[in-house]
Amino acid sequence: MDISLFTATWVSVLSVFAVWVFVMILGPNRMFRDTIVERTHIYLTTSLPERINGFLRVTIGESAMASAERVGTALFGRRNPIFQIFAIVLYLLGVGVFFIEAAPMIPNRYVGSWQWITIGLALAVNMTSYTLACIKDPGIVGAENVDSACALFAPDQLLYFEAKCRTCHLRKPARSKHCSACGHCIQMMDHHCIWLNNCVGLYNARYFLVFLVSFANICIYGSYIFATTLLELRHVRGLVDTMVWDDDAMDMVMLSFKSSILHLMDESVLLAIVTVLLFVLTPAILFFSAYQIRIGMLGYTSNEESKWLTVDDAIRDGVVFCIHGEDGAGMSNGEMGGGVFELVEKEDQDADLRAKTLVTRLSQVKNHYDRGAWQNLVLLMCPPQSPTRHSKPHVH
Repeated sequence: MDISLFTATWVSVLSVFAVWVFVMILGPNRMFRDTIVERTHIYLTTSLPERINGFLRVTIGESAMASAERVGTALFGRRNPIFQIFAIVLYLLGVGVFFIEAAPMIPNRYVGSWQWITIGLALAVNMTSYTLACIKDPGIVGAENVDSACALFAPDQLLYFEAKCRTCHLRKPARSKHCSACGHCIQMMDHHCIWLNNCVGLYNARYFLVFLVSFANICIYGSYIFATTLLELRHVRGLVDTMVWDDDAMDMVMLSFKSSILHLMDESVLLAIVTVLLFVLTPAILFFSAYQIRIGMLGYTSNEESKWLTVDDAIRDGVVFCIHGEDGAGMSNGEMGGGVFELVEKEDQDADLRAKTLVTRLSQVKNHYDRGAWQNLVLLMCPPQSPTRHSKPHVH
């Protein structure tokens, strides 16, 4: 008994989707530097769009391309609820399939009735944290709070410098980034999330982290619930001890476990789709959740991850130095420690007479914003209150 073409197609599509999610989310990660994951991410986000763009300009003309670019800007370059609605619909469809296909099978020989408590709590925490991450102010910098925002983190002269935002025309706080989609600088900007229709920044990062962890928990828990539902259905449908005709053996044989599961997946396509989706998405969600927690504990954001990659390139070019004070400050037992790290271009190095040591690897550079793992988490989960903050993001 083989899996049907329809079910096999869905399994293949969902598997490709899971790989795409993994590459798009984690491709820029330092962990995957110079690997096939990074190269695939670059191809999907840069090379492929350029090729498609060139092909379309030739085939459909400049006028049609201009219209397409306006649509692309509206979808990806500005805040809009399209992807947020899409995410919510997918989520609710998954929950709906659970209540239609799996809920009637609880309790069963694998799952006790008490698990309704944990199912309810898991869904409540996940939905609440998602809602808060969507609606809470991520840390919008405005004229009324720019001074307090600038006082929170000092420029380290490596990742951040004293500057003014060219769009907002306000002082640019260290660790902030201007979001073109939201139209504002965001304090301790991590990234703009189209699924939230909001940025992830200093004041809503805690809700985003809780959402990720709780969603990873739902994926694992949901995989277990749906898997046990299939196992229970084997008993309910009498497939455990079923005998079937085997053409090769020319005899009646016991229906195998694999064949019984494939038969159930063909019978309950919605159950099969959600089960496979959970199994293929869970590793990606787990990895991304672990990544966000890890960088949070190390004291940097995913936006700063790309900045550290730039610093790594500068180190390879031989232009990053640890600047020492007159008393040798910045050196500890011959190692770089509390000094100031700066970029000194090659043409300026001979004229720069300050005491300095060339940085040869990224691990020698101290992250100015790293307060230690515990304090970094405290900052994310209990950020300092700003004297004046917006109650929600401005619509741009």
